[in-house]
Amino acid sequence: MNTVYFQPQGIKPKYCEVGMISETDPEHIWYLDEPCKILISEVKIIPKEQVVYNKKQRLYIVKDVVS
Repeated sequence: MNTVYFQPQGIKPKYCEVGMISETDPEHIWYLDEPCKILISEVKIIPKEQVVYNKKQRLYIVKDVVS
């Protein structure tokens, strides 16, 4: 299974969710904290280098990218 960071529709761009892609179900992302899944085509994938975990708030935050 591969860990992936993603933004479903309706989430603020500052935040993201984390999930796993199963080898047996490669079209879906399974949420780590909830027993549900979402289609990969319905989310925006975020590179792990752009994600920071805030331990105090227990949130995954997308870092600003300077172009």
